[in-house]
Amino acid sequence: MHNCDCDVCEGAVTAPALCVLVDSHEGETPQEIKARKEKAFMELKERLDKFSVGDYVEATGVDTRGHTVKRAGKLLAEPKKVSAQRNGTRTAGWRLFVGLDGTDISTRSTWVTLFADQGTIERATEPTGWTNGELRGVPGIRSSNHKVRVLFGGKGGKRSAEPAKPRLAGITYTGDGRYELWDVKTQEVLLNCTLQTRVWWAPAPAPEQELVPETARREVPSSPEESDIQAPVSGAEPSPERRPAAPPARRGLLYEGWLASDGTRAVLHLETGDIIGWLTPDLASFIPAVPR
Repeated sequence: MHNCDCDVCEGAVTAPALCVLVDSHEGETPQEIKARKEKAFMELKERLDKFSVGDYVEATGVDTRGHTVKRAGKLLAEPKKVSAQRNGTRTAGWRLFVGLDGTDISTRSTWVTLFADQGTIERATEPTGWTNGELRGVPGIRSSNHKVRVLFGGKGGKRSAEPAKPRLAGITYTGDGRYELWDVKTQEVLLNCTLQTRVWWAPAPAPEQELVPETARREVPSSPEESDIQAPVSGAEPSPERRPAAPPARRGLLYEGWLASDGTRAVLHLETGDIIGWLTPDLASFIPAVPR
């Protein structure tokens, strides 16, 4: 506060612009500085305690590189006390995990760190109906996340009044800043676009099973038996219905075969159709067939 023996401070003249509170900590001792920071840190924690895991929120803070980031989605876990990068120094903060329900919190694209004097969190309305907006607005969309799926209603924009017939679509990053929206049932590519492209989308219904990795792009029903899976003996002649035209080989999990459509998670040879192994129930590993 301006404070001296002038006419303003003596009350002889009114000058509101000079009567401004300045938050100055000049003259504080190291102990006072530490106590003030600890108090602000705990006040932030008290604000965070008003939220619960599962709340749909929008949080603005910094990522692991110290860059400002805004994330929207479900709170996936309790806040974690961390020492994060800020202006070139490590600073105490609270890390939040915000993303699609069910996302592993080890996924860094869900992390957002708030500091005592920087960052916000507020409750938000979870999308329930159709949205005509940029693709970047789809919760959980990341170049490294291939499990996102939505109801896709075609390209949006100012001239688009309503969505087309909805189709359940997966979203896959293809490189160079572009994404493919593809029909989960037929694997048909519906749109190739960027994050700035406006599309009609709505939250997908609760999935009965996880999406097959984008390297396979085929829906695989769960096997009746989910435990003690044994690799089948190779060499058996597959039935004709298990020999549709093989899709092009793709890099990744199924680079040397394609999935059978009979619900067994069998992987068939691209040329002969012979069983070369099985996928595990979580579709994350390949079990080679035992040769005869």
